[in-house]
Amino acid sequence: MNDMTPIQTSLKDWETDQEVRWCPGCGDYAILKAVQRTLPMIGADPSNTVFVSGIGCSSRFPYYVESYGFHTIHGRAPAFATGIKLANPELDVWLVTGDGDGMSIGGNHTMHVLRRNLDCQILLFNNEIYGLTKGQYSPTSRVGTSSPTSPIGSIDRPALPCAFALGAGARFVARGYDVSKDLPEVLKAAYAHKGAAFIEIFQNCIVYNKDRFDDFT
Repeated sequence: MNDMTPIQTSLKDWETDQEVRWCPGCGDYAILKAVQRTLPMIGADPSNTVFVSGIGCSSRFPYYVESYGFHTIHGRAPAFATGIKLANPELDVWLVTGDGDGMSIGGNHTMHVLRRNLDCQILLFNNEIYGLTKGQYSPTSRVGTSSPTSPIGSIDRPALPCAFALGAGARFVARGYDVSKDLPEVLKAAYAHKGAAFIEIFQNCIVYNKDRFDDFT
């Protein structure tokens, strides 16, 4: 966090004029609202806040938050976030990624942003599938997951984002899920942490991996 005096905003102040273009019923809508509810609670300033994303469904996020935003390249959001924070350490930097973007092509970058303990919040949306590119299995897909690239079921052991984060030396690791009423409290705790805060958010992909998390959500 920075030393600026908290300002008063409302959820509406964090909404943009952009049409939110996720599939109807996508868990990303709930996560977006949770973030927009959290930002006023922590006294965040839109002129001092930056959302950085890579590529994927989750990475449309910066278009929908009324702040500074960078929609960058596949897997490289942590590198951009690092440059932004180094250029202006007073900025509040939020990094939004997905299980494919952050754990596959971007796994190396995710590891190093955690190892370096950059002061930012990392939101990894985990739907255990590649949603944007039509349902291929992802690094976090469970054994047996049927998809266009694994028609007889995936035989790969899934990557575990929180275990990965701990192995990379993360000091703050948390989990939440898209429709949880407690998600804003998790985000508030992440924001209060000085250093890299890693939050895995289980997110329902209504089209390609529907109800995968029903056993606990």
